Amino acid sequence: GFTMEFGALIRKMINGVIAGDGDTVASCFIPDGVYHDVFYGAFEGRDRIAEMIRDYFHRDGCNFRWDTHNPVSDGTTGYVRYVFSYESKLEAAKGKRTMFEGVAVVSLENGLMKTYTEVANSAPGLQRIGFEPERLARFVEKQGAELAARDESEGHL
Repeated sequence: GFTMEFGALIRKMINGVIAGDGDTVASCFIPDGVYHDVFYGAFEGRDRIAEMIRDYFHRDGCNFRWDTHNPVSDGTTGYVRYVFSYESKLEAAKGKRTMFEGVAVVSLENGLMKTYTEVANSAPGLQRIGFEPERLARFVEKQGAELAARDESEGHL
């Protein structure tokens, strides 16, 4: 059913990310789909999604491992829990391995991803590779501002 199809779609996307194959990742999305990455932001359209994988993911990291757990879908929305790790290529953290956990929230259209968004516990992973406290604070502030700006956050603050 939907959950099995969604699990296969997520696996195809993740295998593309790990291989640095932006075209495979992009093929998992509708033509104007959007990949909202927790670090790099939103990339709209297949060309930009492929570019993100090529020009950002593999510039800043290598030796990726991305395990998924408990994918579920009703055909229009999918959720999957994940643990993601990589070795940093950033100058200040070169060779250090780090890990994050999160949940991907995916809206689906015609069996492809319309939007891919992450809710990730990222700060511990950034701390692990040595991000300075000020840089960590800026990242956490940015995540907080993005949450506060969402329609579904209206009335909470």
